[in-house]
Amino acid sequence: MPTPTTFASTKQFIGIAPESSQGTPVAMTATQLLTTFTPSDKPTYLKDQSWRGSMGTDAFAQILGVGTADIGLGGPVYGDTVGYWLRNILGDVAVTGTPTGSGSTTLSATAAAGASSISTVATIPAGTLVQIGSGATAEVFTTGTPSGAGPYTIPLTTPTGGLVFSHASAQAVVPVQSAGPFTYAWSLLNSGGGQPVSHTLTHNLGTTATVGARQYPGLCLSACNFTFNAESELFAWTGQGTSWPSVPAGAAPTANPTTVLPTASWRTKVGIGGPASGGTLVNTVTDGEVNIARELLPVFTTTGVRTPYIIQRGGLSVAGKLNFLAVADESVLLYMLNNTQPIVQVVCDNGLAGAAQIVVQIDMQQCVFTQADPDTSKAAVGYQGSFQANFNTTNAGGSGAMSPIKVSVTCAVPPGSF
Repeated sequence: MPTPTTFASTKQFIGIAPESSQGTPVAMTATQLLTTFTPSDKPTYLKDQSWRGSMGTDAFAQILGVGTADIGLGGPVYGDTVGYWLRNILGDVAVTGTPTGSGSTTLSATAAAGASSISTVATIPAGTLVQIGSGATAEVFTTGTPSGAGPYTIPLTTPTGGLVFSHASAQAVVPVQSAGPFTYAWSLLNSGGGQPVSHTLTHNLGTTATVGARQYPGLCLSACNFTFNAESELFAWTGQGTSWPSVPAGAAPTANPTTVLPTASWRTKVGIGGPASGGTLVNTVTDGEVNIARELLPVFTTTGVRTPYIIQRGGLSVAGKLNFLAVADESVLLYMLNNTQPIVQVVCDNGLAGAAQIVVQIDMQQCVFTQADPDTSKAAVGYQGSFQANFNTTNAGGSGAMSPIKVSVTCAVPPGSF
C-alpha cells in the first residue's frame, strides 16, 4: 500500500492583505501569527418540497443558495500586524512619525483630500518621508521629484491614492525617520459611507489542490477583543468576522513571520479618570478586556451570483471588564453608583526604545460602569467591574463626528502597509 498523503496542522499559517474591491481576493502581503483560526463556509440550500405523489415531507431536491463564511481567530497581539484588524473594524487612522530634526516646511496652499501632490514653501528632496499636518489628520508620505521655483510642487508617491484628509495652508510638513517608529491612531470611520477597508485572508493548510491554500475574501470583522492577565497571559486578542465563501488561492503562498515579539500582560497599565500614569494610574487591576463589536449585514441581490453584493458595516459599540484585587477602597463601586463616567485608558508597552518600541494604547474618554460586584473569593478583597464606552468627540479621528474609542499603536511598520 502506498504511503498516504497527509498534512501537519502545525505547519499552517495565515496571510492577510487589504482589498481594493470588497470580495475580490488578493495575494497575502503579510503573515498573521495566530493561535486560533476557525473558518467555516456557510452555503445555504433551497429545498424543493413540491408534492410528487410520494410520502415525503422534506426535500425532493436541494438547490444551492447564497453563501458566506464565518471566521473565528485570535492570538497574541503583535504590534506590527494588529493594525490590519484595527483598520478593518474601525477604519479611520492618523499617522505620525519621529521627526528627523531638520528640513521642516509648511504648505503654501490648501491640499484637498485625494490630492497626489502638495505645494510647499521650501523644496523637499525626492524620497523623503514627511508628515503632513498633526493630530487627527496627520499623514505620512514618501515624496517624489519636486518641481517649481517656489512655491514647490511635491508629488506624494507612497502610499498610493493621495491624501486621506484635507489640509489647510501653513500646516507643517516635517521630515520623519524612515526607520520609525510611527504611531497609528485608529478611530471609527465616519466619512463617506462609513465603510472601512476589507481584507483577504489566506489559509495555508496544505489540502487545497496545487496551491495548498484557500482564501477568504471580503473579510469584515464583527468583533475585535483585547485581553490581558498580569499573572499568566500575553497581551492578546480574539476576533470574529464574515467573508465571501472561500476560494482556492491563486498561487502557493509563502510564510514570512514577523520577528517582533508579543508583550507580557504584566507590562499593561490602566488609568481611570485620566492617563495610566501619575495620580490616575490604578495599581490594583489584575486582568481585563476591551471588546469592540460591529454590526454586519451581508446583502444578497439578484445579480446572477451567489456571493454577497456587499457586507455592510453597521453600528459599533465598545464594552469592557476590569478586575480589581487587593483594593484599599470601593472606587469602582462609586463610579457605578454615582454615574461618574470616567476616562479609561489601557497601555501595553514592550519597554523597548526607538524602532523596536511597541505600544498599544486604548483610550475611552467616557465609560459608564454598569457592574461593580465585590469579590471575596480570594485572600484579598476585590471588585469585578464592567463598563460601556460612550461616543464622544475626543476619541474621534480625522473623519469627524464621534467615536467611543481610539486605539493607538506605535511600531516601525511603514505607512500604507495595513
